[in-house]
Amino acid sequence: MHRFTLCTFANFVDVLRLAADEGDRSRPIQCRWKVIAPDLRPITASCGVSVQPQEVFGSPKLFDYIVVVGGLIDGMDRCDERVQAFLQKAAEAGVPLVGLCTGTFILPPV
Repeated sequence: MHRFTLCTFANFVDVLRLAADEGDRSRPIQCRWKVIAPDLRPITASCGVSVQPQEVFGSPKLFDYIVVVGGLIDGMDRCDERVQAFLQKAAEAGVPLVGLCTGTFILPPV
C-alpha cells in the first residue's frame, strides 16, 4: 500500500530472512519473497523511504501466500483498483492472504 508502515514491512521481511536459513547467512533456502506491485514505480512508506518492487502483478497462484502491508489509515480509501483486483483474484484462487497493520482493511471479504 502507498504510505505503508516501514517498520511493519522491515520486521516481517527480517523474520523471513532469519527463518529462511541457518547460521545467519541470509540465504533464501527455506522461503523466498518478492515485493510486487501494479507497476515498477517505487512505493513510498509513511516515513518517506521508498521500496522498489521487484516485479508487477502476475498470477497470484505463483505464491504460497500474499502479504499486504497497510499504511496510514487516511489513505486506505484511495487503494489502487489494480491492487484490489489482484487481491480478489488471489482470494478466488485460494491463495492465503495476510494483512499486516492496516493491510487487513483492504483484504477481500471471505
